[in-house]
Amino acid sequence: MVDRGDAGQRIPLPRATPGPFDALLARRVTCRNFDPQRLLSAELLGQMLERSVMARARVEVGHDTAFLKKPVPSGGSLHPTETYLLVQRVQGVDSGLYHYRPLEHALQRLPSPAQPLAAVARNALSGQHWFADAPVLMILAPRFLRSFWKYRNHAKAYRAMILDVGHIAQTVYLSATDLGLGAFVTSAINEVDIEQVLGLDGLQDGPLAICGFGWRAEQMRNTELDPGGAIWSQAGNPAQAGNHV
Repeated sequence: MVDRGDAGQRIPLPRATPGPFDALLARRVTCRNFDPQRLLSAELLGQMLERSVMARARVEVGHDTAFLKKPVPSGGSLHPTETYLLVQRVQGVDSGLYHYRPLEHALQRLPSPAQPLAAVARNALSGQHWFADAPVLMILAPRFLRSFWKYRNHAKAYRAMILDVGHIAQTVYLSATDLGLGAFVTSAINEVDIEQVLGLDGLQDGPLAICGFGWRAEQMRNTELDPGGAIWSQAGNPAQAGNHV
């Protein structure tokens, strides 16, 4: 922490009375221990996408411009970020790569990669095996030109896109936590590998981060930052039975 100003004039602030939302925030812990066997239901997958990236409305502005209304904010209401899914373990959904259609709330199948899907996941995540086992990976890839159209090729357009991805990631975290799932976000990704697999050129569109979610494992094998024991006990077991319902 940075200490600036006059400490002698520090003003203590009152703490809020804890409520359900405070409890939800306290349980938000980055998951590094996914259950490699347990399937995610299609209903939970749909609910996660509906809460984070689904378009609730489309607003036409003129003959060639439209804006989407989503659960998350976006710079200039542009919502340039496209969501690509790497599905590994979802009931009723074949494993593979998909493009999410936010207006139709639907998945559109993409060509199968040459490598096994597990290898694609690990390569995309720069070898972070503790994330690669997640049943669903959300690859967040903005269309750069959509933001540059409004911000006229200004560097701040890129800043806005980074913020957009952050908004999505936090919403994924809180939605997953509310549903009893684990979630993560990472920007330590292999952009070139992802672009090749998804057919992106890296100039008009490209990945900035990957989120993932799914059921937590019953034992903590990879350390998670949970100092309050909201998820894990000191023995590395679930702290509350409700975490795995």
